[in-house]
Amino acid sequence: MKIQHKNSTGRGKIVAALVIYGVVLIGVASRFIFLNTEYPSPQIKTYSLGETICLGNYNFTLKEWKWQDGEIVHELLPGYHLINTFNGKEYPVEKERVGLATVIIEKTHEDDTYLDLTDITFESGAWGNQWDQDIMFGINKGLDSLLLDMKEGECREIIFPITMADFHFAESDWREIDRRDFYIVLEYYPVKYQLLCEN
Repeated sequence: MKIQHKNSTGRGKIVAALVIYGVVLIGVASRFIFLNTEYPSPQIKTYSLGETICLGNYNFTLKEWKWQDGEIVHELLPGYHLINTFNGKEYPVEKERVGLATVIIEKTHEDDTYLDLTDITFESGAWGNQWDQDIMFGINKGLDSLLLDMKEGECREIIFPITMADFHFAESDWREIDRRDFYIVLEYYPVKYQLLCEN
C-alpha cells in the first residue's frame, strides 16, 4: 500500500501551474518581441497648416481649418439635419461639432492611378472617423466621385467635413472638445503621414 502525503499533492499542483504559467509567459513575450521586430510602430510625420506632404504622385496641403458647432451645417446645407433624435427632432446643435478641412491636392506626375478619398480619415487620440459623405458631396460642388481621376499638374481643392456629437465622447472629454487637435491621416504604414488641424 502506497502512502501519499496531502502536502505533496498540493505542492505538485503549484509547481505544475507555475511551469505552465512560465511557458505561456515566455510564448507571449516572444510573440510580442517578434511582432515588434517584424512590424515596428510607424514613424509619425505631422504637417501643419500650409505645409505640403508629398505622397507618391500627389501633394497634399492643408489650406484652411474651421471648427464650429452644428449650426454651420444649416448655413452650408439648408434643411439638412446632422443628427435626428429618436422622436424625429433635430439633435441640439450646441451638442454637435463640425470640422471643415480644406485640402489642396495636386497631381505631380502622370500615371494610371486614381486617388481614393475613402482612404483619408480623421483622428484625435483614441477617437477616429471618416469624413461625412452627405456633407462632403453637398459642399464640394462638382465632386461626383470619391475616386479622383486627375491629370499631371492638376489641382483640386476638397473640403473634408468631420462631424461628431457629445455622445461620441466621455463627458470630461467633451468639455475639452474645443481645445482638442484633430489629424487628417493620409497614410498609416510604414510611415504615418498626417495633417494637423489645430484648435
